Amino acid sequence: MISTRAKISFVYFRERTSDEGLLPHLRTLVVRAGALEAQGAILPDPGPLTGRLINLMEGGSRTDPVFIHRDADMPSGDARRAEIAAAAVQAGSQMPVVPVIPVRALEAWLLRSESEIRRVVGRPGGRTPLSLPGLHEVERRADPKGILRKALLDASETTGRRHLRELKAFNERRKVLLDRLDIDGPVRRLSAWRAMEEDIKQAIAGLMS
Repeated sequence: MISTRAKISFVYFRERTSDEGLLPHLRTLVVRAGALEAQGAILPDPGPLTGRLINLMEGGSRTDPVFIHRDADMPSGDARRAEIAAAAVQAGSQMPVVPVIPVRALEAWLLRSESEIRRVVGRPGGRTPLSLPGLHEVERRADPKGILRKALLDASETTGRRHLRELKAFNERRKVLLDRLDIDGPVRRLSAWRAMEEDIKQAIAGLMS
């Protein structure tokens, strides 16, 4: 246990470097869950999840919860959740483990911000239809990354060489969208995000005395 309204230190195991923009949003959610202050770190430690948890504990790092990001890659996050729980047990982790499991991929969390998609490509007043999935369809689509890529290209309203440049700018555009993600917006209505918020609340509540 830690004292009520204490400072929380956590670690975020991201899937890839382009997911690091989620860190400040996790800090905000930890504070909203009851922490006085939150400090998060990303450990560039590749390899199997069990080994990463063991390395973290053996390194003597002072950390409270550990956030583990794994895209579901399927219509449900249940398999990933079980995988993360098993790794924590195998590692003998004494730290609360919080799964971060977008369904089907993190790009799904960026598909409900049409205005931001248009702004990020410099066409805030663009009129080209983006054909984004509705709120209840986002987590059912098999390729959210492909959908986001197409939406960015369509929103750019470019042709020729400019179109090719925009195609190559996908990772940069995605990063900006993640940085600007409105965590009080439509993403809160997605099941995977709601599950993550609930897991954070439970983890922080369990740490408070």
